Amino acid sequence: MKQEKIKLYVNKNTIMPKLSYTALLFPFLGIILNKNIPYANKTWKYGFNHQYFKLIFSVSEADYILMPHEYWKLKKKYPNIISAIISEAKTHGKPILVDASYDVAGKVKVPNARILRINQYRFNLPKDEITVPVPCEDLFESYCGGELLLREKKEIPIIGFVGWGKLSFKQRMRTIARELPVRIFSIFNKKYKTYRKGVFWRERAIKVFNISKKVQTNFIIRSSYSGHINTLIGDPEKNRREFVENILNSDYTLIVRGDANAATRFYETLSLGRIPVFIDTACVLPLEDKIDYKEFCVFIDYTDIDKAPDILADFHRNIAPEQFIAMQKKARYIFRHYLRYDAFSKHLVELLKKEAGDIFQKKNF
Repeated sequence: MKQEKIKLYVNKNTIMPKLSYTALLFPFLGIILNKNIPYANKTWKYGFNHQYFKLIFSVSEADYILMPHEYWKLKKKYPNIISAIISEAKTHGKPILVDASYDVAGKVKVPNARILRINQYRFNLPKDEITVPVPCEDLFESYCGGELLLREKKEIPIIGFVGWGKLSFKQRMRTIARELPVRIFSIFNKKYKTYRKGVFWRERAIKVFNISKKVQTNFIIRSSYSGHINTLIGDPEKNRREFVENILNSDYTLIVRGDANAATRFYETLSLGRIPVFIDTACVLPLEDKIDYKEFCVFIDYTDIDKAPDILADFHRNIAPEQFIAMQKKARYIFRHYLRYDAFSKHLVELLKKEAGDIFQKKNF
């Protein structure tokens, strides 16, 4: 059966030649790599699948008017383009599709739109947002030679982590100063604690796991972020191999939010068929209506972070060896068939088709 495609209209006058465009346009206009990201070429090896989308330049035929660049970049450099797209959508009675899937927080103010996001919180989730995976390299395809390397259950669980997990005194003071309003608000409402920078949560989780005698840690703590060339220390390929081997040689991988309330490491761990230990800061995950993440993840609420080693040890002790194997297989399966961007394309199109005709009925200009 031939796949019915979502027709995305782009007004050529809204394409800014010096600005990288949304990844939704990669299948049609070619991939633009971020030279500051060491693994960008592998990240988009499996990008949005063109068989589910069609790029058109006639607004009357469109399912959605596509904002051709990432929202936060346009807002900063070309806010007039956002206004022009909103005006055209209003004139022709078409919904807008907005890519705002960066680390940036804040409200996206585009009426009659569906907005792609990664930086969300369950207690403050707008109905017009669609949670998408964080794009990442399929580490199984890159490093495992076609064989899923499964671990047998041992008595003591091993939890791994490689990455930025400590701050210098100067970094700490600067970051705390920036977060001061959040920290004040969190005195009165604990939900605001979830807005704290991810490295603080990582430091705390690393500390409690390291002092526990109930789990074995396999931690390599770095003093800087390795996902950007401006902060990367050491050889990128060596760092990457070390990162992958740490996941493969651990039963579980510690997952803590980054600058956004999301983690690339989560999807990378799933790609290798490993079980995430997810410190949940009110995160929203893609396709939660289709995917039961508890079947292959261990979730620990941020309010229980000091009890995390006990929670993991209890979980590991009570899980059957065959279930431990099944969770690893399920992790890989879900990544490959739901969360890798070529596979996610199908599920995104289903959401967009379902909602396209309802947007103007549910909202007024």
